[in-house]
Amino acid sequence: MFKRSPSSPDRPSFGRSDVIFFGLVFLFLYTQLFQLPFTPYYFGGDHLIPISNAMRVLDGEVMYRDFFHITPPGAELWYAAFFSVFGIKVWVLNFTILLLNLGLVSLAWYFSRQLFTGLMVYAAPTLLIIFGFRLFFIDGSYRLFCVIFALAAAAVLMRSRGKYEIVLAGILCGISTLFGHPRGVTAVAGIALFLTWAHFRHPSRERGLFKTALLLGIPFAVTVFGTQIYFAVTAGFDNYYFSLVTFLQKYYSSDPLSNQDVFLADLPDLGQFFSIYSPAAALSRYVRLAAPTLFFYAVVPWTYFAFLLYRWRRKTYLENAAADQRLMLLCSIGIALTIGVSAPSGFRLSHISIPAIVVLVWFLSRMKLAPYITVIVLSVSGILGAAYAIQRQTIEKSYLDMPAGRAAFLSPFVFDRYKWVGEHTRPGDLFYEGHHPTFYFPFHLKNPTPLYVVRDNNYSPSFQVDSVLRSLQAHPPEYILWPRKWSKAADKREPGDNLEDLWQFVRGNYEIIFVFEKPLDYTPNSEGDIEVWRKKD
Repeated sequence: MFKRSPSSPDRPSFGRSDVIFFGLVFLFLYTQLFQLPFTPYYFGGDHLIPISNAMRVLDGEVMYRDFFHITPPGAELWYAAFFSVFGIKVWVLNFTILLLNLGLVSLAWYFSRQLFTGLMVYAAPTLLIIFGFRLFFIDGSYRLFCVIFALAAAAVLMRSRGKYEIVLAGILCGISTLFGHPRGVTAVAGIALFLTWAHFRHPSRERGLFKTALLLGIPFAVTVFGTQIYFAVTAGFDNYYFSLVTFLQKYYSSDPLSNQDVFLADLPDLGQFFSIYSPAAALSRYVRLAAPTLFFYAVVPWTYFAFLLYRWRRKTYLENAAADQRLMLLCSIGIALTIGVSAPSGFRLSHISIPAIVVLVWFLSRMKLAPYITVIVLSVSGILGAAYAIQRQTIEKSYLDMPAGRAAFLSPFVFDRYKWVGEHTRPGDLFYEGHHPTFYFPFHLKNPTPLYVVRDNNYSPSFQVDSVLRSLQAHPPEYILWPRKWSKAADKREPGDNLEDLWQFVRGNYEIIFVFEKPLDYTPNSEGDIEVWRKKD
């Protein structure tokens, strides 16, 4: 069934086929993010957290001191820089998502170039973008930033382990920590593991293991220190340490979406689809959501273990030493990145899946029918990509002019929410939404509290909820958005739910005037219906 994989060229070049491939990728991504010619689609999600934080930074607030945040400031700096030049616009987010996905595709392509030839070079990046983009990679938060820099460090070492390459890898891992410290730390650990293995298997005549560790570790530490010391000093070291270390250790895992319980919990509920759509439509929609999720659950991290077992049983390391080292590098950093995922959902696993998908394609390359299978995979993916592009461009949309610019909305339910908020607010208004910072960005609203989210569990400890309550008492906004599931009596609250006093403040000083209904929840942890409360006269 298996044969030796084709050897890659000594100096992979960027040829005509690569130009065509990246042109098609760009066209696919652009048509998913912008209504032709230039109108951005509006996408909610976790990227609204660093964006709303960036808006606060531009207003003169200090991260970790004036408002709370649990990741390093890299994404906020990115958006603050763009907003300071171009204004707070929706297209900046979509442009960022476009760049991030081109970066992911480029890394998958580069890794493949070191291992394969011909059309097989494009198999891994194609699988990545077709399976992952529409469901998982429309994400402009810190997650993709830190993964790109972490994998770029591995790319630097893919062809050479010279001292300059090792130093650059350490620097790139350090930059990764500026966006998400777990990714940068686990990436440098994975690279260190690989360099240790490589040292004992192929000893270097130029330097020992200790010198190699210094070449990697010192640039990493200097980069981390140099990029983050300013924020630790300006915010106060206690605030900085609590936000990035203490909170993660004591409170972060209290939320169901932030611990191991999330594994497989993000699969959609088929029954909900059948309750809303016809059987054929329900099944089609379910497959489009469940298949990519199951794909990434199946690939990460099991592909690495399958490769290590296969390598040991078949002694594939005797066939091509260079290819073997490159595969071991991918496995080392891939396993390390997987270990660093505290909440292994399909969403989070997809973001670190590039090494696993490349190794999966390596297995494919050893099959006798590999060239034919590759053509089929690329052809089917091309048809799907074209269908997705046509569908996205031609389906009915709603358009809304907002302070952050004109945007197209794909869902009428989402559009109705934004239209309502736009009709009832003005830029600069105080506005509070407890569950997620959804409307601050497009309507240039201001959150009067130091927290961008609260939760009905110990993810929001009582002293932080108290700080929100004090802020709302001192600077009451006109409107508060409140998840309906949080409106309940004290004896109905679970242990760790610290929202009772905050709820009593909302109920005593505001009146409910509207409800944003959510017709479909994919998981029990979704926000559900949102109540709109207006301040009493």
